[in-house]
Amino acid sequence: MDAIHIRVGHNLQRIRKQRQLSLDKVAQLTGVSKGTLHQIERGETQPTVTTLWKIAVGLNITFSLLLKEEESRVHIVSRKEEPDAIEDNGRCKLYLLFPYDPQTRIETYKIILSPGCDYVSLPHQDGVQEYITVVSGVFNLQIKEDIYTLHEGQGIRFSGQLEHRYLNHTEEIVTIQVIMYYAET
Repeated sequence: MDAIHIRVGHNLQRIRKQRQLSLDKVAQLTGVSKGTLHQIERGETQPTVTTLWKIAVGLNITFSLLLKEEESRVHIVSRKEEPDAIEDNGRCKLYLLFPYDPQTRIETYKIILSPGCDYVSLPHQDGVQEYITVVSGVFNLQIKEDIYTLHEGQGIRFSGQLEHRYLNHTEEIVTIQVIMYYAET
């Protein structure tokens, strides 16, 4: 298995070439500089979650398409030691469990939020639904101006295109599972 930044670089380059896009065009579509895109494709840097979302939204692809490994018929997963992406100065760690599956149109993540986490998620493409289940702790989700407090075992579903942020206002680690559903557009 390749390191995540190598895998992201290969996937981005493959997608760009399949669509016959130049780095300049991808930069224009995503708002990510040509130099940064070049470094990502070469595996010279590990992009932030925010950068990956900009690329995914700009190219109208799923987030996990940038993170996915080669396909297999059966997948048994365990959380990796190293997260696939880190945000909010290390307080938000994202682990890809199951990459986007075109048959089910879903992808699954485990996210660990350290105390004080305040991660703003960029709005997703039209038709994306987020399903979040709290595995442990007390999780706060802000959607626009509203804040929802969820406890272990509770879940929430919402339109991913709405402005939202993941919050941990407690002194304990919060673990959530996120399923992203991409409706046909």
